[in-house]
Amino acid sequence: MSDFPNDDTQLDASERVRITCAGHTAEFAPAAGGRLTGLSTGGLDWIVPLTETDWPAAKWPRAGSYPLAPYSNRIRDGVFTFDGARHRLRSLAGRSEAIHGSGLYLPWQVRALEADSVDLVLDAPAGTMGWAWPFECVQRYRLDAGGLSLTLIMRNGGDTPMPFGFGIHPYFTARRVALHARRLWPADERGLPTGSKVTHVRELRQSAEGCDTYLSQWEGRATLHWDDGRELALRADPAFAHLVVYTAPGADFLCVEPVSNVADAFNLAAAGDARTGMRVLAPGERHSASLRMDFQLGKPGAIRR
Repeated sequence: MSDFPNDDTQLDASERVRITCAGHTAEFAPAAGGRLTGLSTGGLDWIVPLTETDWPAAKWPRAGSYPLAPYSNRIRDGVFTFDGARHRLRSLAGRSEAIHGSGLYLPWQVRALEADSVDLVLDAPAGTMGWAWPFECVQRYRLDAGGLSLTLIMRNGGDTPMPFGFGIHPYFTARRVALHARRLWPADERGLPTGSKVTHVRELRQSAEGCDTYLSQWEGRATLHWDDGRELALRADPAFAHLVVYTAPGADFLCVEPVSNVADAFNLAAAGDARTGMRVLAPGERHSASLRMDFQLGKPGAIRR
């Protein structure tokens, strides 16, 4: 497993599972990185539908939503030190930084599938893509009349303490997101934070310039807006202390990513930064955090900017 995936690996998203409730539908490709491949209400898409059935591991589609585990975002040069030991992670496609953890590349198992709920489970052995610890991660999805709930659960399966972080990376079809974040983490040209500063960020949106913005102190609350008047209220546990908002220049997606740690958290924490969101699990310990997406449809013919 430590050599899987590699640059030649093709992820297979041909097998899908679906849950429904009150006109809402969520679809998943468990074997292709535990991805949420579709989320819609009455034919209206909340996330960009992932229609591809296979792709190279390092060239994933900008669609759907994938889990970030056992850390989110980048690790500088794929190297970090923890508890006095130096760890080197394996990255794909010539990247200098390790990115997003191994979860989005690996096959997840379906557990406890019901009409309106599903658990997706990843049991990763020690050494997977250089990660020294075995771990289990669970994505617990539940649909109800109001929207979608997700609980992430991480367990350290090793016999030594394990640093970790987690989150999700959804490609929403929304035009803009309203929020109030009070800390910004400016990044360099490699997408690595250079520190943090107090700020007030109230809105980010699709644009010709794009953005890749690291935020914290966002109170776990954001509202996504569509031109047709739809809204999605995102609410997250305090454990998701960080938020990434990303869109490529001119793209028709907006990624609003609740995460527990900022990019390069392990190295920043080792250098003495106490705000990174890095957590440590004792052997056998579990940690869970939940988030909620509430859907609100706009009135027919509504156009809001």
